[in-house]
Amino acid sequence: MEIKVGEIIRAKREEENITLSDLAKELDISPGYLSQIENGVKKNPNLEILLKIINRLDIDLSMLLGIESREENYLVKIPSLLKLTLAKDRYNKVLEDPEVLKKYCSLTERILNAKYLINNNELYKMFLGEIIDQAESMVKRYMNIEAYISGKNENR
Repeated sequence: MEIKVGEIIRAKREEENITLSDLAKELDISPGYLSQIENGVKKNPNLEILLKIINRLDIDLSMLLGIESREENYLVKIPSLLKLTLAKDRYNKVLEDPEVLKKYCSLTERILNAKYLINNNELYKMFLGEIIDQAESMVKRYMNIEAYISGKNENR
């Protein structure tokens, strides 16, 4: 999934609850021009205007241009609205498998039902924390198993 400059600008603007018209007025550009940038119609926007947008919305230039190579730094700087969009796209792909979806729904139902079995809110939070810890541990274990199997197959 390719992230475009305009999508990042729009996501950051919306995250800050700024209307397109208000931002355009503040930057002394037309709302139509800003809309063209956000929608990717304006492929090569004026650099001075782009820098004004970046400064106003506090967007990291190297992240915006895709210069950074370390994914973890890149994800930290992506506006949270865009992070949510990326996660949704990934999760939807995982849940396309009907068997996975069925198991996911069963797990979610059990976790939510536990709230009615564990009435104490603090204990329920501890319960959720333990589920997260166990899930992380299990993921590491299965990644190690996968690496072992892959290594074994490569040696054949």
